[in-house]
Amino acid sequence: MTTSTTLLATALASSLALGAQALAHDHSHSHQHEAAPYAEPQHEHEHQQAHQHDHQHEHDHQHSHDHDHYHDDEFTQLGAHVHGEALLTFVLEGNEAIVALQTAAYNIVGFEHAPSTDEQQREVQSALSMLATGRWFELNRDTGCQVEQADSSTDLTRPGHQNHGDFYANFTLLCHNPARLQYLDLSLIQLMPALERVQVQWVVNDRQGMGTATLREGRIRF
Repeated sequence: MTTSTTLLATALASSLALGAQALAHDHSHSHQHEAAPYAEPQHEHEHQQAHQHDHQHEHDHQHSHDHDHYHDDEFTQLGAHVHGEALLTFVLEGNEAIVALQTAAYNIVGFEHAPSTDEQQREVQSALSMLATGRWFELNRDTGCQVEQADSSTDLTRPGHQNHGDFYANFTLLCHNPARLQYLDLSLIQLMPALERVQVQWVVNDRQGMGTATLREGRIRF
């Protein structure tokens, strides 16, 4: 596993952990303010108490499951394969940063099947080259960030691919003045008419957040 991959995995794991802790705190806090349950008279049948206990246990288990399911969906929904949208992750740890982009192939080349003609082959290769240049994103210049590694790939060129493919682009950057980081500008939407918005999730050292870049507003502030 590369350093940039480890950095991304650690940062996103931290993001999930912080979100789960906040959710657990809110859930616990709300229970502390609930009124005490009505006490059953001692002459009631024991089997009725047992039935209520089992019912409450089942309800609590279902409630907990629903909370977990909602929280997982809330985070992973950003990574869904959506036409017109892209997902970008930005992570800065110390003076090293990474940028990871994922988007449906339809948003880039207008189709998602394996290229079947010479023209489609050229379109795919041209898109891969464009993504790998990294000219479609820029951090504020006084941060002094320079691209150290860059690569792009697509499901469309994988053996046996049929449909619902994505494009990917990954960058590792070295920043000389990371404390001056203020924003990220995205111009990918101007280059890809089928792309309407870029959902951005970011982690900058001990801070994290989300934002959306559009044709009208392509700047994400940290």
